[in-house]
Amino acid sequence: MDKSHYFDHVCNDTIPTPPDAEDVTATDMVSEAIGEIVDNVRKAFTSDEPDEHE
Repeated sequence: MDKSHYFDHVCNDTIPTPPDAEDVTATDMVSEAIGEIVDNVRKAFTSDEPDEHE
């Protein structure tokens, strides 16, 4: 079965991507949200006071 036409026809017709959004992936927003959650958790569990064991 010849699939040489697949990316030229099937994908281009089914995945519309605006020209100004070609560098954005569907998971970018998820990655940013997870990064913010990790930063918030890190701040919540990190104190500016010296550790008693040091």
